[in-house]
Amino acid sequence: VSPEHKVRIIKAWQSKGKTVSMTGDGVNDAPSLKQADIGVGMGITGTEVSKGASDMVLADDNFETIVVAVEEGRKVFANIQKAVQYLLSANLGEVITLFVATLLGWTILQPVHILWINLVTDVFPAIALGMEKAEPDVMNRPPRTKESSFLSNGILPSILYQGVLESALTLFIYWLAGQWYHQENLAETMAFATLGLIQLFHAFNVKYVFTSLFTGKAFDNKFLNGAALLSAVMLLGVIVVPGINDFFDVTAPTLPQWGLVLAVSFSIIVLVELIKWGLRTSGLADKLSKQETK
Repeated sequence: VSPEHKVRIIKAWQSKGKTVSMTGDGVNDAPSLKQADIGVGMGITGTEVSKGASDMVLADDNFETIVVAVEEGRKVFANIQKAVQYLLSANLGEVITLFVATLLGWTILQPVHILWINLVTDVFPAIALGMEKAEPDVMNRPPRTKESSFLSNGILPSILYQGVLESALTLFIYWLAGQWYHQENLAETMAFATLGLIQLFHAFNVKYVFTSLFTGKAFDNKFLNGAALLSAVMLLGVIVVPGINDFFDVTAPTLPQWGLVLAVSFSIIVLVELIKWGLRTSGLADKLSKQETK
């Protein structure tokens, strides 16, 4: 195949919206390597011209290395999606909570509470989600198109419904605490603790978009386990440690009240699992997983 024909073949596939990769090692491969979306040169046998025209160079000239690189790239992209899903759903939940509370005339969270939750529950779990291992079926998935974004493959609808759930549970615990205990400060404290713990439990939800958390490996990421534990200690510490809780204007709940907080917080996993099950059984999960969001 002449160099001109190689370029024409690549352009033909690109005109159909395909992402094209090209491997080559000679001077005559340089034009097609440059034209391809991903030009792969050979590090040992390749000429300097072909290496210069390539986007990636195989140091060992082993084509299996390309498969490893693709798998790593898919893992990185998926992990970024998980972090984006986690952060946006958490922040959406906070926005909806404050918006609804304002409409109802509730003082559900103080500014210092929001700042502490964002510092403690956003930073560490989001970083840990970026260290997730590749999912078993990552190489069985079809390649992404050029229109793919971090909100594709069902991420956007997941962010929306999960943010609503987080908000609903936080508003519920505040209302329930007010009805049962008739202490405004205690109701705020329980809402503060619940919102923070909901987000920590939810970090495990986003490990899988549609797959059940319990059929996968829920605790295989030691970084996420450690981040969730550290964040929980920091969150609860400001509530129970004397002096610090005065600064945050919170009061330590009793053991039964903590039990209620934990039950409502953990229900985010139960609710998301039920919705995932419904999406899988209805076939919507397959459709959404192929959805492209620009």
